[in-house]
Amino acid sequence: MEFQRKALELFKERSFSQVSMRELAAHVGISPGAIYHHVESKEALLFELLMELYQALLSQVERVNKRKLPPAQRLTTLIEYHLRLHENMTGHFKLAVMDVGCLSPPMEEQVRRLRKAYESEMLSLVGQLSHEPGGPLREGALKAILPLLNSLPAWLNPMMENTQRRVITRTIAHAVVQAINTLP
Repeated sequence: MEFQRKALELFKERSFSQVSMRELAAHVGISPGAIYHHVESKEALLFELLMELYQALLSQVERVNKRKLPPAQRLTTLIEYHLRLHENMTGHFKLAVMDVGCLSPPMEEQVRRLRKAYESEMLSLVGQLSHEPGGPLREGALKAILPLLNSLPAWLNPMMENTQRRVITRTIAHAVVQAINTLP
């Protein structure tokens, strides 16, 4: 766990693809030869981190769906969870946005399948909020929800107090969802 945390620190500073195994070993404080006792490969580490992220997101979807809440409340709960998770797993989210293409095709496909499952759940909830079927504008805007949630925390000043950041990100996310539902 400490190995992953330190690796994520380095990946947040520099792009995953720009870090060599030798640099990773030095950053976590082990010899280059010993790194393979902690991780099979840099790609395997990336895969593990991305799977951890999407499994956390999907497990929350499952918990929320079991509660049988109305769609608006489920969506609010999931958006808030997504934003809180972003605070705690910022490095994971950065990897998911920037470095998923560094995986081999089979690993990338597994990650994309989990991401697609999460996106489908979120899009379904947003779609359930409207009383009218969505047209191409709404459908296109819906696909922007997750990239928005993934990047929204980075738009704010990092020196801002966490409580303020949460209020602002939550308010913006909900305003976007409401705006999308007004589209034809």
